Amino acid sequence: MRGLLKWLRWGFVCLTIFVVVIGSSGYFWLRQALPEVSGSIQVDGISAPVEILRDLDGMVHIQAQNETDALFGLGYAHAQDRLWQMEFQRRIGYGRLSEVLGEAALETDMFLRTLGVARAAHSTWAATPPEERVTAEAYVKGVNAFIESPDNNVLPIEFVILGFEPDLWQPEDILVWGKMMSWDLGGNWRQELLRSRLSNHLDAERAEQLMPSYTADGPLILPVSEITGDTPRLIQASNITPIPESVATSLMRIDKTLQTTLGLGGRSIGSNNWVVGGARTTTGQPLLADDPHLGSQIPSIWYLAHIQGGELDAIGATFPGVPGVIIGRNNHIAWGVTNTGPDVQDLYIERVNDQNEAEYNGIWEPMQIIPETIKIDGQPDIEIDVRITRHGPLISDVVEDIDEPLAFRWTALDPIDNTLLAFTKINKAQNWEEFTSALADYHAPMQNFVYADVEGNIGYYAPGALPIRSNGEGKAPVPGWTDEYAWEGYVPFDELPQTFNPSKGFIVSANNKVIGDDYPYLISTNWASPHRAARITELIERTPQLSIDDMQAIHADVQSLQAVEMLPYMLQIQSADPQKQMAIALLRDWDGSMDGDSAEAALYHAWYQQLTEHIFADELGEELWMDYRDDRSFIAMALIDIFEGNNQTWCDDIQTAQTEDCEAMIEQSLEVGLDNMAQAQGTESIENWRWDNVHHAKFPHSPFDDVSMLRPMFSRSIPNGGDGFTVNVAPPDSEDPYHQHHIPSYRHVVDLGNLNASLFIHSVGQSGHVFSTNYNDLLERWQRVEYLPMSTEIDRNSVEYHQLILTP
Repeated sequence: MRGLLKWLRWGFVCLTIFVVVIGSSGYFWLRQALPEVSGSIQVDGISAPVEILRDLDGMVHIQAQNETDALFGLGYAHAQDRLWQMEFQRRIGYGRLSEVLGEAALETDMFLRTLGVARAAHSTWAATPPEERVTAEAYVKGVNAFIESPDNNVLPIEFVILGFEPDLWQPEDILVWGKMMSWDLGGNWRQELLRSRLSNHLDAERAEQLMPSYTADGPLILPVSEITGDTPRLIQASNITPIPESVATSLMRIDKTLQTTLGLGGRSIGSNNWVVGGARTTTGQPLLADDPHLGSQIPSIWYLAHIQGGELDAIGATFPGVPGVIIGRNNHIAWGVTNTGPDVQDLYIERVNDQNEAEYNGIWEPMQIIPETIKIDGQPDIEIDVRITRHGPLISDVVEDIDEPLAFRWTALDPIDNTLLAFTKINKAQNWEEFTSALADYHAPMQNFVYADVEGNIGYYAPGALPIRSNGEGKAPVPGWTDEYAWEGYVPFDELPQTFNPSKGFIVSANNKVIGDDYPYLISTNWASPHRAARITELIERTPQLSIDDMQAIHADVQSLQAVEMLPYMLQIQSADPQKQMAIALLRDWDGSMDGDSAEAALYHAWYQQLTEHIFADELGEELWMDYRDDRSFIAMALIDIFEGNNQTWCDDIQTAQTEDCEAMIEQSLEVGLDNMAQAQGTESIENWRWDNVHHAKFPHSPFDDVSMLRPMFSRSIPNGGDGFTVNVAPPDSEDPYHQHHIPSYRHVVDLGNLNASLFIHSVGQSGHVFSTNYNDLLERWQRVEYLPMSTEIDRNSVEYHQLILTP
């Protein structure tokens, strides 16, 4: 009831806002929240004037006389354009959404307070030497200068609707959001919970079939191990220790809610990057491309900026709330990142007693108890006690009081984390030596960095804290009352996967397996399916010398090798039904291209979606199936294993008396898929179908996409092609059939032979202000895989800029 009253109150506010907005005076008042982008503003915290230039696309150039003033300018510009986004992200990490959203956010707040992201950020900041604090402190001063400036006299409309004002920023706030990104990119614990639940429902062999190992002939990032060592290959734990189904289910539900709140990607996380040496390009110099795949949201998680001051002169994608360029280039090097998918999280089953002690090797150790107070809008505060063992916080306390609770170990909760320092150094690195020296400070999340420089070199490194386990492969929760499954430390930096100027002349990473089984350390047992990496490799090898246009074409490619691989099994059936015959005939002549105007793409997806459900849902039951279906790579690889091995047991529907075979399941799936797609398309005429009639990329606003009256005002969508296995990735969402909630969030192509000919773009617009012309002006260009110039040249004669001068 309280939740209902909350939403009713929001509905009333929405009506009020609407009435205000339709009046010209109300509209003018709301537009005052748009920042001043021209003129001069006096601020405290800089030593000399800082120039902030914005072109008509909202792309920002920040010019200063020194590095700290430049980062101050970035903080100011971020706050001007993205203050609500920064505030919302900060509140997520601190577990403080309930203060403004009410009881609806309480469970995720309790989880995040228990997890302790904010505690870890404070520990990291406390351990940061004074000389390494300068970057964060300068940036925060810029953010706060805007919050306190007359330019901010009318807050963004989200603050007006929710009725609160932002607090001033602290350096720890930067670290909190960085660790939340680590959470999203290093989520192996979900697979541990899923594997545990599958083991509760199925025998061990069948459970393992649903979470298969990486395809034996799939492409590796580093095909030949260049790292040797005496450490033996780790041995898989012999048994999966069961945990209560209710606990695993509840934790997965909280995680799903949190991923929706974060808007980053969660279970669909991915990315592509590749770099091609000069011997294989038309310019004779390297070309480097990157496109990180994250959850779609508006505003975009990225903000395009050029930052120049002192030794710093970098351009690329920045995170609002974080100083520096995360993905981009300077005048000497370029870099891109994809998620390694490392196993850097473990769940430990603890034995505890009533004295708040946990057993370890026969000794009862006192747990650390940390009280947390959660404020809830319109309701009394809630007090919780967070219990922490040697392995980490007891996250199961959030959902259920059990005798053997789950502790959570995660690299990003370590008190020492110099990832921010690493990016500060990367931004100024001039060669491979300086670049890798910067990566040595990188802690979390572990990523695949590709590299190129103006001297013609290319390289790859996978930095980050990677645990060395004394036993097991981190696949499932393990006993915490013994040292048998303890972490023995982290893989030495020099022994992490790496290569420099490989003989084949190019490097591709697309969340595929990093390196072969001869590598002496465990990175992960959960990899993306090989289809994107294989397609990028195929396109590179097909073209003897690639141009920047070829790199763009790879970004735009929508041929699904997964569809090409799967169709021969699906097309084995024969049918006397004319509609089915037409469908089969169309797909026999189809090359797997998931173009937006393709009828075949719509047909294939409808059929494939139903086939996966017909094969797996009966064995798993509705609730577990809904969680399992979120991982498209597991499903794709498991289906191929089933059909290649003619494993008829999975095709039998256990809910019926008869025994079905795979051919029957395939035909039933086609029948249901045709009916569903005909209904979605509004016609049974397959030749009139288009994939992008039903497949739209959606960009929800947080939190107003959840409010039906506000959704049209704040959220956006656009028809799109592609699927979950295309280079131009566009996976249909498992809970929103056909629609896309996971995107190439940013793209760049860097030409090391002519740096200012480089290109970049992100998904919607530079501004987070709904009344700004830059709120979603990039969306159609992003959808068409077009770009903006990634140039550091300031052309005041031919380019129109808005100029804002910050003066001391």
